Amino acid sequence: MNGSHSQSEALLKIEGLHLHFGTKAVLKGIDFEVQKGEVVVLVGASGSGKTSLLRCINLLNKPSSGRIKICGEHIFDSGSSGGASSATGPGVNLVSPSTVNRIRSQTGMVFQQFNLFPHMTALENVMEGPVTVKKANRDDTRKEALSLLAQMGLEGHESKYPRQLSGGQQQRVAIARASAMHPEVMLFDEPTSALDPELVGEVMKAMTALANSGMTMVIVTHELGFAFEIADRVIFLDQGCIAEDGPPREVLLHPTHDRLKSFVGRFHESAALLRPFLEGSA
Repeated sequence: MNGSHSQSEALLKIEGLHLHFGTKAVLKGIDFEVQKGEVVVLVGASGSGKTSLLRCINLLNKPSSGRIKICGEHIFDSGSSGGASSATGPGVNLVSPSTVNRIRSQTGMVFQQFNLFPHMTALENVMEGPVTVKKANRDDTRKEALSLLAQMGLEGHESKYPRQLSGGQQQRVAIARASAMHPEVMLFDEPTSALDPELVGEVMKAMTALANSGMTMVIVTHELGFAFEIADRVIFLDQGCIAEDGPPREVLLHPTHDRLKSFVGRFHESAALLRPFLEGSA
């Protein structure tokens, strides 16, 4: 986490983002910015648009309209900031494919299901991107991959295949793999939701270390206690719109939106984690 962000242009900027699946409006005019070094957590009920928004950031979902800018460059620009279509037609991106691919490489994505290559060892999974995509030196990449795996607490597991690792270990390999590409921003889509409860903590610990290193992160999670601990800002999405956006102490402890009050109240385990803070702020 980094509480003192530069006042220069945001690392990630989203303007007037709309997403439609057929006739269903999934995102309805999203506007937000993420500063370099900031950790932003997206929360909301199932179907609120969290994962869809995250997948739009690197165009795994193609927005219907709006603008997405990363490191000062547009990765998506429909030529219109509102509605379902632009002058050039719905979902048309005015940014060239080569520019999109170059900018997209500046985002790392960690999914719910670890998506590791099953025929590769942990070490080979981490090395694959830099060597194949960036044509990095294999020896240098191997040294860095070993270091990243050690940082994830996976020393001694480098030669194991995904099937030989627990879910928590696989997810930490996935985080190391994304980090190896040196992205400007890391995107996490419910990174602990596929894990057994006893394995959740080890992945959260790895993510906290990454945040403390200064990595810019956008995280979709239902773990509200974790969101409270790690986030600089929490954004609550409701029915495809941003309903609340602010520091976790405000958004999670003093929600003003009725649906957020209900949402926070449903997570008894997270509420128990937050109780000491609630009592401290009374």
